[in-house]
Amino acid sequence: MHPANCPEWEYKHHPNARLLPARCAKILIALRSGLVDIDSTTHDTRTHHAELFIGTTPAGHPYFAGHYRGEPFRCLKFLLVGIPGDPRVGTPPEMVTTDVSNLSDNIIRPGIAAIHQGFTYPDAQLSPAEKLYYLAVFACRVLVEFLRIHPYANGNGHMARLLIWLLFAKFGYWPKRWPLNTRPPYVTLIELYRNGQTEFLEKFVLQCVLG
Repeated sequence: MHPANCPEWEYKHHPNARLLPARCAKILIALRSGLVDIDSTTHDTRTHHAELFIGTTPAGHPYFAGHYRGEPFRCLKFLLVGIPGDPRVGTPPEMVTTDVSNLSDNIIRPGIAAIHQGFTYPDAQLSPAEKLYYLAVFACRVLVEFLRIHPYANGNGHMARLLIWLLFAKFGYWPKRWPLNTRPPYVTLIELYRNGQTEFLEKFVLQCVLG
């Protein structure tokens, strides 16, 4: 049972929240400079979650930064999360690590391999526009699944958006206006995606990449 006296974590209300834009910029500069291991980070974002949110957690609970729900910490082990009106969001805490691993092993890794093959196989003859479209379709699937799992107590949007950066960077694309620190206007588009109308989010992400 989740302890009743565990604090809510809203990093936006913490005095150190003012540091987040610079921390986000630092991560993106490191990515652009080749200093981020894309493959390992798409598998596990916890190091970068800690890098962003260290010092913004409630007093006495530094482990909120850099750890998943369900990990053996007092206020994470049994932490449930959810989105009002959408019961699809928020994997039970005991399943978070498994679901994140499944995302990596069964979606991200085979998806990257398939896209690489499609980009390099001579007979595919994909145009630059087609390559970018297929990558956007794949990236949106990863984004929505990560947000469905909601592995962290907070900061899930930051890590989901970082995954978009990582997946496009993997193939040499650098989004023109895809924010890391601020949430773009995609909440309704994500809901539509979950309802089977995937094209609206895919088009939005593509527009952000192209600028």
